[in-house]
Amino acid sequence: MKRIDTGRITLNCADMGEGPAFVFIPGLVGLYDAWSFQLEHFSKQYRCVTFDHRGTGESDKPTGASAYSTQAIADDVIALMDTLGIKTAHIAGTSTGGCILQNLALDHPERVRACIFNNTWVTADEFITRVAITRKRIAESYGPEEYVKVSSMFTSGADQFRHNLDAVMELERRALETVGPVEILTARLDMTLAHDRTDEIGRIDKPSLVIGTVDDATIPYYFAEDLSAAISGAQMTLFDDGGHYSYRRHPEKWNELVARFLIEAEKTV
Repeated sequence: MKRIDTGRITLNCADMGEGPAFVFIPGLVGLYDAWSFQLEHFSKQYRCVTFDHRGTGESDKPTGASAYSTQAIADDVIALMDTLGIKTAHIAGTSTGGCILQNLALDHPERVRACIFNNTWVTADEFITRVAITRKRIAESYGPEEYVKVSSMFTSGADQFRHNLDAVMELERRALETVGPVEILTARLDMTLAHDRTDEIGRIDKPSLVIGTVDDATIPYYFAEDLSAAISGAQMTLFDDGGHYSYRRHPEKWNELVARFLIEAEKTV
């Protein structure tokens, strides 16, 4: 890992492997570590790049609500690609990262080769709003440490606590070590509620794969159905289980699915 000054912000970044570029955007927790199972697999064939979001991990943590939006992080991705000399890339975004990918596909289509939208949404409904507000109240009332622990419960789900506990605790450990102050946590939660590209989603014209999980307690699976229906030609897969971290609960299945999709996508881009 290395911190890279993009000219607009310094981001903690992983850059590994050779071949076509494949960028992985984390979700709201914001840590590159969430993609560890994918980096190991795809770096054998692709140049894999990921990063800690602004406000998380070892990346810069600017203060003020105006510093945080899904658009600002999309601009960070473009700045990072420019700094690393990456003209175009396949891009995977999970949860909040999927919202950031929507911005990239709509506002910078020339930089995107194919899209993988994982456990993400189009715009917050009442359920997502309540989840976000609950997490916000935990942060405000009990502080960053309890926020991280409660977030692990929402995102990993009981199934991963039972079957993948070591990986859950390792990701939580880094989150606890690098978590920002409450002001930043709440600003990042607010940015998820502000995201809304609903009226424009149909303009995305890149090969797209949408993945959801039936037992996701953070982002309901029906958003995968909504997103895939809105994007012409999009493929959709629903995992029966895996919670909000489908790609970590079933990495072999997820990696195989995405690898097949990218082979087909390469024929059309």
